[in-house]
Amino acid sequence: MGNLLRRGSWAAVIAMLALTPGCAAHDPKPQKPEVLTASKAGGLYLDAVCPVNEAWDSADLELDRLRLALGRGGTNTKEFAAAMKSVSGASATAARQLAPKDQAWPEEVKPHIADVRDTLLADQKQALKVAKLPAKEVAAYEWQGRDDIAASASEARVSLGLPADPELACRQWAEQQKPKKDNKPTKESSD
Repeated sequence: MGNLLRRGSWAAVIAMLALTPGCAAHDPKPQKPEVLTASKAGGLYLDAVCPVNEAWDSADLELDRLRLALGRGGTNTKEFAAAMKSVSGASATAARQLAPKDQAWPEEVKPHIADVRDTLLADQKQALKVAKLPAKEVAAYEWQGRDDIAASASEARVSLGLPADPELACRQWAEQQKPKKDNKPTKESSD
C-alpha cells in the first residue's frame, strides 16, 4: 500500500509540473524588441548621456581647481579622482542604457548609437585610469580619443534630430521632463 501512495504522489507531482506554465518543453520564441520611434529614441539617448555630460562638467571644474592648486604647490587629487570616478560610473550606466533589451534603435540611428556606446565604454576605463594619476600627470594629460568621442556624439545627435549643441539638447530635454516630474503624486498628496 505504501508503494501505491508514493506512486500516486509522484503521478500527482508529474501531472502538476506538466500543467504548470513555463515548465513546458517548448517555450515560445522570444518576441522581437519594439523599434523605437524617433522621439522615444531621442529621449532614451538624452536620458543616458545627459548625466555623463553633468559628470564631465564636475570633472572639468575639479581639473581647473587642481591646476590652480598645483600652481600654489598643492598636489591633492582626491576631489578630482572622485569626479573622474563619477564620470566612469555615469559612462558605464549610459552604455548600458544605450543597449536596451526590450526595444530596438531605428536602423538609421543604430551605427551612431553603437559608436557612442563604444566611446562611453572607453571613457569608463580611461576615467578610472586618470583618477589614479598624480597631480602633475593629470594636469598634462590629453584625453585619448577626444575627437572621436565628439564626432560620434555629434553624429548620434544629428541622426536623432536633436540640437547640435549637447548642452542645449540636455537643457531642453530637462525642461520637457520637468512638467512630467511636477505632475507625479507626492506622499503628501496621496494621503
